[in-house]
Amino acid sequence: MLVWQGIVAVMVVSAAFSFGLDAARSAAVGAGACLLANWYFAYRVFQRYQAQEPGRLLARIYGAELAKIAIALAVFGLAFALLDDLRPLALFGAYLAVQMVPAVLAQRPDARSNS
Repeated sequence: MLVWQGIVAVMVVSAAFSFGLDAARSAAVGAGACLLANWYFAYRVFQRYQAQEPGRLLARIYGAELAKIAIALAVFGLAFALLDDLRPLALFGAYLAVQMVPAVLAQRPDARSNS
């Protein structure tokens, strides 16, 4: 899923170039925030675990989700603090576009069901 999100991130940032360098930079920060947060989530959740301890896995998932939100908020905060010509629509639009990839891919009809 991270690969597909990366592909969408590149596409969104490329499209943002048509609105100028500031929009592209803002979109890159937004897409990067999403990719970084989702990478950390996947890294934490998909580490080795024992099936006999589902409670620990659930706690790891919740902890990773909270960290994911904190990472995204930290990147947004840094972007607003450090970038002079930030384009909020490009920033949040790129984040949303990359974040929606799993939901969009989940709606695809399964190729096996067409037989």
